Amino acid sequence: MPKKIDHTERKDHIIEAMFRIVHRSGFEKATLREIAKEAGLSLGSVQHFFPKQGDIYIDAIEEIYSRFKARMDEIEHHNDESVFDNAVRMIKQIVQASTEEERMENDIWMKFSIMATMNPDYHEAKNKSREVNYSFAKEIVTMLSENGYLSEDESIDEAANTLTIFIHGLVFETVMYDELDDEVGINTEILRYLKLFTK
Repeated sequence: MPKKIDHTERKDHIIEAMFRIVHRSGFEKATLREIAKEAGLSLGSVQHFFPKQGDIYIDAIEEIYSRFKARMDEIEHHNDESVFDNAVRMIKQIVQASTEEERMENDIWMKFSIMATMNPDYHEAKNKSREVNYSFAKEIVTMLSENGYLSEDESIDEAANTLTIFIHGLVFETVMYDELDDEVGINTEILRYLKLFTK
C-alpha cells in the first residue's frame, strides 16, 4: 500500500527547498526544476502543488511574511526596562536576526521586495508586507506616545511611517553588508534614530 502523503508537510518541504535556493542564488535560479532537485522530488511532484512558477513565489512570500509576523508577535515587553529601552529592543529583534534561519528570512524578504517592484503580479504581496511592518512600527510609536516619549507635535501615523522606512533600510543594510550586522552598531543606529523624534 503506498505511503499516504501529508500535503501540508510536502508543500512546506518544497517551499523550504525554494528558500535555500533563493538565499544562495537569488529568485532567478529558483526554477521549478531546480526546486524539485533541491527538494529531492520529481518535477511532476512539485508541479502537483505548484503548477506555475508564480504559484510557489506567492506561497513562499506568504510564508516569509507570516514568519516575520510571528517574530513580531513573540517580542515580549520587559517590565524591568524603560519604555524607550523596550522600543529599542523590539526594533533590534526584527532587524538583527539572531539565527541563521532569521538571517535567511531577512535575505529572502529583501530579494523578494526588489523583484516585486518590477513585477505587478507580486505588488499585492509586497504591499501586504509593508502593512505588517507598518503595524509593528505603529505599535512601538504608540507605546512611546502613551508614555510621554513622543513630541506633542509629532503625528503617530507619520512617525510610524518613517520608523517603517528606517527598519526596512536597516534590514537591507545588514543583509547586504555582513560587517554591519553587529549588536553594538545596530543598537547605536536605533538609539540615534529614535532620539530624532522622541523627547
